[in-house]
Amino acid sequence: MQHTDIEQTAIHTYNENLLFLQATRPDLFEKISALSHAIERGFYKEKYSLEYKENYFDVLEAQTGKWLYGVNSLKHAKISAESINYTKTDNVYETFYNVNISPEYAQELEQLSIADNSYSGSARLISYSNQYADKKTTTMKKLYKFIFLGVGLGLHITAIHEKINSNVYFIIEDDLELFRLSLFVTNYKQITAKGATIVFSVFEDEEEFANSTKMFLNEHFIYNHFIKFFHLLSHSEKKLKTIQGTIVGQNYLTFNYSALTTSLLRPLTHLKNGYRLLDIGSSYAGTVFTKKPVLLLGAGPSFERNTQWLQENHHKFIVVTVVPLLAKLQELGIKPDIVTHVHGFSDALPHVQKIKDFSFFDETISLFGGFTQPEFLEYFKKENVFIFEGSSRYKHGYNGISSSNIGSVTYGLLLMLYTKDMYLLGLDFALDQESGQTHSDTHKYARKVELEEDESIGGELIYNQEVIKVKGNFKEEVFTTLLFNGWRNECHAIQKTYRTFENKHIYNLSDGAAIKETIPMHLEDTHIASLNDINKHELYTQLHTLFLCKSSDSLTEAELHDLRLRLNYCDEIIQTLHIHTSTPHQNIDMYHYNLLGVFYKILRDEGDVASSDLNYVITLYLQLVSGYIFDLINTKEITNHKKLIKYLDKVVIPQIIRVIDYFKDHIQDYLDYAQMKQDKS
Repeated sequence: MQHTDIEQTAIHTYNENLLFLQATRPDLFEKISALSHAIERGFYKEKYSLEYKENYFDVLEAQTGKWLYGVNSLKHAKISAESINYTKTDNVYETFYNVNISPEYAQELEQLSIADNSYSGSARLISYSNQYADKKTTTMKKLYKFIFLGVGLGLHITAIHEKINSNVYFIIEDDLELFRLSLFVTNYKQITAKGATIVFSVFEDEEEFANSTKMFLNEHFIYNHFIKFFHLLSHSEKKLKTIQGTIVGQNYLTFNYSALTTSLLRPLTHLKNGYRLLDIGSSYAGTVFTKKPVLLLGAGPSFERNTQWLQENHHKFIVVTVVPLLAKLQELGIKPDIVTHVHGFSDALPHVQKIKDFSFFDETISLFGGFTQPEFLEYFKKENVFIFEGSSRYKHGYNGISSSNIGSVTYGLLLMLYTKDMYLLGLDFALDQESGQTHSDTHKYARKVELEEDESIGGELIYNQEVIKVKGNFKEEVFTTLLFNGWRNECHAIQKTYRTFENKHIYNLSDGAAIKETIPMHLEDTHIASLNDINKHELYTQLHTLFLCKSSDSLTEAELHDLRLRLNYCDEIIQTLHIHTSTPHQNIDMYHYNLLGVFYKILRDEGDVASSDLNYVITLYLQLVSGYIFDLINTKEITNHKKLIKYLDKVVIPQIIRVIDYFKDHIQDYLDYAQMKQDKS
């Protein structure tokens, strides 16, 4: 091929890529355009030059004179493609917890309520997968999703795509200039010609990359079970670790469908028991939260190290604490003004059972999430308890907030209450940098972790043990775990969601991880010394009056109507599932196609209150089980497809119906209660 022809082909490819990006990823198109403009105007000096050598392209680094490939890039692409295999153990991410469930134990688990054990609705499927799709002895027929870390000139991407023809690609490149050069060589639009989707992450910061990773994981999530990746050695592997953190932080793993179902339904139980639901959706402007400084106490290591400071200064703040610190605060003689809690399981009870005298907290307001266990509430003065909703939306306009961690929830809750000046202590989201301690000693789950960064990539999920480094609040870097970092990222997301007003100040007093949009402040700062004392009895009266006016212990007729709509929606979904089980499937491919149709149909987003709750539950359930289902379908060594289809219809569909029936029964129970109450009045 003549040099002019090569040049024209490269320019044509570049222009076609630009049109493709302009239509599909305008943000990335703008990045490329801005870089091109800067190069043309001489504002940016190029680091690389695209060179044609014999019959292939390479990239020359101007400063060092080094070549990106140093070998024939076409041969490199071919070798890269040849290295890709269909095993479940090599260069792969697992997006599930690796549990082994015997057939006998699966039968035991299935007898439990789905509210008591999340594996109750999936045990037999997991057990079957353990038997017939073991990752060590079986292989995949197709790689549905694939990750490329490092683009280079993209030649290996094209070669690998031609071999595996995946449905979804995640293409990651940190060097914008290098990615721009790849646009001259690799036609990304052609990769999507047969229906493949590309999720690009190019020149993105930490938050943008996390969002792109979530986008990739959500795209055809049913194929997430095993996700293969290819790492171009010239690209840093750091983001492979970040991907792992995002994978293990997905809702269906950290807050499964079972917990969500209970969380959605419990506010109705609390209403039946005479508790009040709190409106956190209306304005709290002009209230005490905009006038007084608020100190949020978390159970991180920084709390334990600064109890003396807390004794000397707590009277200057509206003190908001999490439940695990109550016994210690009583010991220190510090009466918190507000206590928060969201955990819905019995393992939270030891935190309150060790409190010696609950009358100490008679003037403490309890702001508890709807998921809170009914037995837990009985320890607190009923008139001081106000329940805020999480994922549910039973009260019109009341809004809600949910997160997998009480520190993050409380942080968001205080933003929703229009807190103007917030101080954070014990919200470390990091390990103690000397001992490796995870929490204050007061916390039930306090333990010590080895302060050594985990270098492993891919493989099994061990969420709360893997150690990484992140930016510190006072230090340059601190050790934390993937779990803690996930909570920190939830804080960042909450901060963006609940910007109640711009002139707020959030001061981070903790010697832990940095939290975005907070101001590092040492405890000795003169700013704190200048704060005035607060009359705590008057404060209690103000808070109680405020929350009483902003809460209700019943549902209106319009809100009850929404419950009836939920019941109707449950019946629609069950009918759809019954139709599927009565539909004949000619072969495994047809079954695969039909099952996809059912899943997408029942997960349609109606955008209304009738479908949103149940859709969220079903989504988390399907995220848990669909990986096993489609991995079984995609396992090469499973050849008796009739047996597999029969088993899946016998195990999967009835369990989805069981989840829906559980939800439906509790909605009906509250409607019966409301009718009985109305009849008596």
